[in-house]
Amino acid sequence: MAALLGVVSVPALAVTQSVTASSTDQYWYQNAGLFEIGRISLQYGTNEILDIDTSVRLVDQGWGYESPTENAVYVGLFSGDAELYQIRVAGASHEISTQTYDLASNATDYAQLNAALDQLNWASYPNVTVRFYTHAVGYLGWELHTSNDSMIVNSVPEPGTYGMLLAGLGALGACAGRRKRN
Repeated sequence: MAALLGVVSVPALAVTQSVTASSTDQYWYQNAGLFEIGRISLQYGTNEILDIDTSVRLVDQGWGYESPTENAVYVGLFSGDAELYQIRVAGASHEISTQTYDLASNATDYAQLNAALDQLNWASYPNVTVRFYTHAVGYLGWELHTSNDSMIVNSVPEPGTYGMLLAGLGALGACAGRRKRN
């Protein structure tokens, strides 16, 4: 049976997962730093992330200076608690804006994120997640507020996962057929 799996080509099926949140609020004096909106766990052996789409409405309502590069929303690829790759998907200013990000349209991020995924040793680090988070700067007077947060991740699990599933279903079918004959 295992020899047949090497010969049978199973097309990889994309897995789509999403996370949403109504809002986040961060203040320089209270909860600056990383604030997780949500996370998606990747299936064991995922070998490619096809796309990540995000949308977030955000504003820096603080009375301090504004910096969209520092007061921002990110997507990160994590193995356990170690961040392997980070993408800034939105930056806050004093004007409310809705910002979107599409990984498939950003060739550099796409290549580097998947290169980081390729370097994973799934046997040693099976807990791999894509996290959606804000990072408010802890400078005096700064704030970061988001609403209508959403992230959609399309990934491709290891093709062998589907091959093993088909082999298991085939074995169950063979056992059931054999029982009927006896």
